[in-house]
Amino acid sequence: MPLFRPLPDAPQFKLDGTDEDDAILDAWVDGATLAEWYEVERTGVVTVSMRVKWWWRRTRRVLR
Repeated sequence: MPLFRPLPDAPQFKLDGTDEDDAILDAWVDGATLAEWYEVERTGVVTVSMRVKWWWRRTRRVLR
């Protein structure tokens, strides 16, 4: 039984330059989900717990 749920791999999208594609790529690079990224863009607030969670997701990607 895995301790953590699996991370999504690199996002699948077309590079046609739409705002949604940019948001998907920015969120994935930072380790955020798309919903979390939209929330940050909407409010302009990034909490410490979000930073830690995103850091952990980026780190796990590298450690795989």
